[in-house]
Amino acid sequence: MKTRSPIPSSPRSGPARHGGRGDGLRRYLRFPRSLSVTREGKVFIGVLLVIGLAAVNTGNNLLYLVVAAMLSVITVSGLMSETTLRGLRLRRSLPPFAYKGSPAYITLCVENRKRLFSSYSFSAGGGHSRLSSQPYLVRLGPGESRELRLEYLFTERGLANLGPMRVSTRFPFGLFVKGKEEAGRQELLVLPSIDRGLAMDASAGASSAPSESHSALRGSGDEFHGLREYGLTDDARHIHWKSAARKEQLLIKEFEGGAGKAVMIVFENRRGGTGAEFEELVDRAAATAAFHIGKGRPVGLKTLGKSVPPRPGSPHLFELLSVLALVTPEHADGPPSLRVVSP
Repeated sequence: MKTRSPIPSSPRSGPARHGGRGDGLRRYLRFPRSLSVTREGKVFIGVLLVIGLAAVNTGNNLLYLVVAAMLSVITVSGLMSETTLRGLRLRRSLPPFAYKGSPAYITLCVENRKRLFSSYSFSAGGGHSRLSSQPYLVRLGPGESRELRLEYLFTERGLANLGPMRVSTRFPFGLFVKGKEEAGRQELLVLPSIDRGLAMDASAGASSAPSESHSALRGSGDEFHGLREYGLTDDARHIHWKSAARKEQLLIKEFEGGAGKAVMIVFENRRGGTGAEFEELVDRAAATAAFHIGKGRPVGLKTLGKSVPPRPGSPHLFELLSVLALVTPEHADGPPSLRVVSP
């Protein structure tokens, strides 16, 4: 089961990155609209060609009228779909960060800037595999705007490029799919997974189940140390309900040996081994940091290229996870390794 540690909002969000001269040239040469034929549209065009050939061979005026009517349907379809897309503007608001393997929710604002005409039957979103489904709007009136909640799922840590926003429509007859892209490439920091079952104990240096690691870190005498705010990684059995009822805030009991004992995560990010093994160690390091900071301990991180001194608190956890989100294998011989020590 995956749990999230209470990390505060960070001022860092996915900044829009402007491309260079090459990107500008590609935007200039790209068509303003994309167009694809649906299965129904292919059938319609096939019937149109058959009737057109019959009209030419027979000279039947009625067949010519049918061909003209079908061509007018295609023309009307192009005009009405263009009316739907024209004037639509998209704005995307990103969260401060996301977790690998967990849903991330992004707000998309769709605005119809036309004064007289509504936009009908269109989809808006990102147009790539990270988006679970494309939101669909039946109608957006003139001057109206609407906020959509999009669900993304990131399977890799690091900086995720969300790409341009896209709106498309099959309106009015479903023969063609016409779309356009809105410039807005943004990056979102995807933190490693913090699955609690991957946390490591400083004394054993190995994976610990949540119940085992909790009992091992309470201290020898089980002496009461104090109260602190409850975190998502804490055991609910040690909530101090009397204080929580008075202060209307969940507080948890700490014991001697649980708080104040610094933990250093040593991640030797060497290039040996497979990519899957490296990513597993990154997730294990992130889960260990979240687990021990959830217990109120100062936690530090040391890699081959970076060292972060031990500090407690949720803001420091975000710093550690940010380092792990961007860590890459160093050019050093040997497989990567991870251990947890008490300095």
